Amino acid sequence: MHPVLRVRDLRKAFGASRVLDGVSFQMRQGEVISLIGSSGSGKSTALRCINFLETPTSGKIEVMGDAISTAQNDRRETEIVNAANIRVFRRRIGMVFQNFNLWPHRTVLGNVTEALIYVLAIDKRKAQENALSALSKVGMADFCQRYPSQLSGGQQQRVAIARVLAMKPKLMLFDEPTSALDPELVGEVLKVIRTLAEDGATILLVTHEMRFAREVSNRMIFLHKGVVEQDAMPEELFRNPASEAVKRFLSSVISTAA
Repeated sequence: MHPVLRVRDLRKAFGASRVLDGVSFQMRQGEVISLIGSSGSGKSTALRCINFLETPTSGKIEVMGDAISTAQNDRRETEIVNAANIRVFRRRIGMVFQNFNLWPHRTVLGNVTEALIYVLAIDKRKAQENALSALSKVGMADFCQRYPSQLSGGQQQRVAIARVLAMKPKLMLFDEPTSALDPELVGEVLKVIRTLAEDGATILLVTHEMRFAREVSNRMIFLHKGVVEQDAMPEELFRNPASEAVKRFLSSVISTAA
């Protein structure tokens, strides 16, 4: 069986700045991996490259056996091999962003059914059934006729998660899903992610919530200056940091992770 995700020698540069410098890893079905590291280490860029919201400078990404490769030609232009698979990737990958990105003029139900109707071409009645099922999983079905402005930040983020769930992705990417929330609202979103993990979802998570990441992850990948410094089970990473960079990072967050 193919891994759900395989990343090989992923590189991304913005001009002379190398943000990712040869990142490689893979994920099995049902695995939860947290990408951790200091700000600017390339975590969010890695997620955006996997979903091709950013085009990698070079490397190869496979999702359930289908691959896209990028490389620079002689003119230092990035060329994409199998670019048609970008559409395939986006149907298989769901992404939850730092900001909720909900349509302000649509109800909660309308926000979740939008992509089901116009991307997956599901009829309206079935789309609403799927949307309500996803909203129920995140505890938001009773709010289906409200508008985003009538919700708290935590509720809006739960709707954003339901919007992804309704698409039934094979892989879920979370890019700092609690960073835009007030501290008292963080817990409700983390609870939803924990439930998804316990239910067998395949999740790649970027977060600074170290205690949560340590508890929910099968593996943790530490990025430093765009390079994988350590890829290990949580307890191994905390007990035996592989480099000085990992040690320094853990020492700065140990009070919240212990």
